[in-house]
Amino acid sequence: MSSTDPSPEFLCKPNVAAIFNTAQQQARKKLMRGTSLEEVMDTLVLSLEKAYPSIFSSVLLLNKDTLSHLSAPSLPEAYSKAIDGTRIGPSAGSCGTAAFTGERVIVKSIATDPKWANFQVALEHGLMACWSQPILSSTDERVLGTFAIYYKTEKTPSEEEILLLELAANLAGTAIEWGMVLKDRHDLEEELKESNAALQALNSDLENRIQAHTQELEDQNYLTKTITDNATGALFMMDATGYCTFMNPAAVEMVGYTFEEIRTKQLHYLIHHHRPDGSHYPLEECPLDRALPQNFDVRAHEDLFFRKDGTSFPVSCAASPIFDENGVPVSTVIEVRDITEEKKNRQELMETVAQMQTLLAAMPQIAFTATVEGELDYVNGHWREYTGLPKAAVLGEQWIGALHPEDKDRFAATWANSVQTGQDYKIEIRVRQWTGEYRWYLTRAVPLRNENGEILKWFGTATDIHEQKLLIDRLAATQQELQSMNDELTQKNKDLKRTNVDLDNFVYTASHDLKSPIANLQGLVKALQEELHDLGTQTEPVEPLLLMIDKAIVRFKNTIDELTEISKIQKQVETGQEMVNLEDLIEEFRVVNAELICSSKATITTQVAAAPAICFSNKNLRSVLYNLLSNSIKYRHPNREPVINVSTDTFGNNGIVITIEDNGLGIEERHLSQIFGMFKRVHQHVEGSGVGLYIVKRIVENAGGEITVESKVEEGTRFEIRLHNVALCEITR
Repeated sequence: MSSTDPSPEFLCKPNVAAIFNTAQQQARKKLMRGTSLEEVMDTLVLSLEKAYPSIFSSVLLLNKDTLSHLSAPSLPEAYSKAIDGTRIGPSAGSCGTAAFTGERVIVKSIATDPKWANFQVALEHGLMACWSQPILSSTDERVLGTFAIYYKTEKTPSEEEILLLELAANLAGTAIEWGMVLKDRHDLEEELKESNAALQALNSDLENRIQAHTQELEDQNYLTKTITDNATGALFMMDATGYCTFMNPAAVEMVGYTFEEIRTKQLHYLIHHHRPDGSHYPLEECPLDRALPQNFDVRAHEDLFFRKDGTSFPVSCAASPIFDENGVPVSTVIEVRDITEEKKNRQELMETVAQMQTLLAAMPQIAFTATVEGELDYVNGHWREYTGLPKAAVLGEQWIGALHPEDKDRFAATWANSVQTGQDYKIEIRVRQWTGEYRWYLTRAVPLRNENGEILKWFGTATDIHEQKLLIDRLAATQQELQSMNDELTQKNKDLKRTNVDLDNFVYTASHDLKSPIANLQGLVKALQEELHDLGTQTEPVEPLLLMIDKAIVRFKNTIDELTEISKIQKQVETGQEMVNLEDLIEEFRVVNAELICSSKATITTQVAAAPAICFSNKNLRSVLYNLLSNSIKYRHPNREPVINVSTDTFGNNGIVITIEDNGLGIEERHLSQIFGMFKRVHQHVEGSGVGLYIVKRIVENAGGEITVESKVEEGTRFEIRLHNVALCEITR
């Protein structure tokens, strides 16, 4: 609320006290009955206006940085709509300024006060004066809105009227905060209702989920029992003490024990008590029993189990620990598969392999077989004949010793990948002959798989490809010769470039040597003019001729200067870099070309804040800007005054873009690719040599940059210069 409270004398006036007490009581009652804040505020405003018929009151609410209409029952509706949504600020009428500053704003004259410059719509409705008091929060002095009093005459408030304004704003603030509290309470009640409804729905959903989960568990248990009862593999469940707590029908059929019988002893001593060699098998050495206390899985473990009748059979086992909700292993699941038939098939496979090895021995190449793990278990006689090594020296992984030292790691990595992935193996390696010579061999191997796709064996060959490799080497040598020829051509290109440099030097020297005769010729013409004048000879007949000679000499001299400049640029004459202030350089152009700028009424604007100064050659950057700016003026449009804008921007890592854009004649698109050529001119109505843009392009490219052009006929032209890795400079005055 306001820091200045109405005086006791003012409040003791019967009419004022009665008015505000009545308004406050009405506001409280209406708010408690759920009446909208707008209607409550209308009641308050009308009560005040009834007591003071000459005023028109308005209440606006602040929402972030805009004021929205809350109450103004006596103001014209059109005016209320016009100011609804006003953004607050230092010159936003009385209310916008009061909300912005948090202080009272008194405007005697809406017509003349600068704060109302953008709100003269008030005058259209006969409103001449406006006083506005910010409505402040009673807790944190935050601006809630504004209370304004309008008059239809220019008026300055008395002390009593200021107190009236403050009291009205305080009462409005109280009503607004009451409304906010009641709204928060109403919203909270609604949230509680929604929360209760959501909680009831959640309870109902939870009950449904529990029922569904219970049914799911029952279905899962039924499914698990069905699976275990019908599984072809034997399943055992063993607790931490080694006793069986579950076995499926396949397990009963496999070992011949009933569940009641197998629970009488530890499982190991009933079905796993001896090793394949007949020796006793201690429980503490059994990997199936150790899986639980040591917390590890057992996979594809082959062993021997015993039936109730004492007979034995080979098995493949897998064991996995089961954990409780705390992650502690409490039991073990053991899956057992009878592999009697597999062992028989394996034996038959070994016999088949032996037959295949007989065939491999008859092959003209080196042939070998390897285990599933990738270790050689057979090589034919050609290996021994070639290497001179006995068979025992190559089985397992020993044969890698016969490979060239540079090929061993590459071979090992490729072979390991094939063994791991099952992909066919193929590699070219060098193998040492018994004479000590290394020869190239192409080695291939493919896996033999069973009906399930499992690898049973690897079969491979090694073929001598030494002669083919030598041929490839000869081809590589030929390719090297071709590369040498290419390098020779490259050198010749460099020689041509040097020749071009020599030509540039010649142009530079020739132009330099021509300057002296041209200067002499220019002096002779001037002397001739003075001699004719001194002799009193009438020179009118020869004046045009002398003028033409003088212009020709000037053009010839300019051409020589431009050729010299081109030669310097093509030779990439190094120039020192320094801080170049673009504003200063453009101002220098304005001064030097003041007559041209004045006569053409040209305007040159700059927007170079992004890169006001760069480290570059001052001379070169002056040449670039002078050429482009003078061209923009020379090739101006006849129907409008030329406007040229120079701007800068940055890109990438220390990249700078300089843009020169004009509203001149423009260039046809078919000519854009030619304008940077030497002696290329598009517009012939203006005198020029056609080398300016060529010089600009060479300067930019010599600095490692590029220049591009965009143009539209009758609209204008835009040149963009992109300089890479150019250091920005800080301007120092």
